[in-house]
Amino acid sequence: MKFTITLNYARDTETVFKVLTDKSFLIKKFESTGAKNITIPECAEKNDTFVITRKLDIPANPPGFAKKFVRAMNTITATDTWYSYDAEKKTGEFKIAIKGLPVSITGSLTLNPTKQGCDYIVEFDAKVHIPLIGNKIEKLIESDTRANLEMDYQFTKAYLIKL
Repeated sequence: MKFTITLNYARDTETVFKVLTDKSFLIKKFESTGAKNITIPECAEKNDTFVITRKLDIPANPPGFAKKFVRAMNTITATDTWYSYDAEKKTGEFKIAIKGLPVSITGSLTLNPTKQGCDYIVEFDAKVHIPLIGNKIEKLIESDTRANLEMDYQFTKAYLIKL
């Protein structure tokens, strides 16, 4: 299942990129969404890229049909790799794995300048490899992702206002 989320910020791409790649900010942001056991072992430039790796437990509210597969708290590992981050437009990709769930989530990241600041565009491709209910779990992943990114967005907007 593919879906896109676009978040609009009233700050330039350079400012937003610096915030989105700041380890202390990331920890605070994840905590604000209810995440637990947050570790960010890598958050730095590496071989002409900027790489962020993280592992955290995130809450979910699975419906009855999915409770056999999706727990109330799920451990995810993720890597964001920004390939183009020294120009006004910044691009990258990400990979997310959910422990114990046959899921692959990948996608692209773009910080695109606008007249009012920038758009943060996140394109997702989620695949669940469970016969019969995989599509339903993909819809659950999309719903939870949209809710979590909305919390991220509100936290980040408030943070950027204070800069």
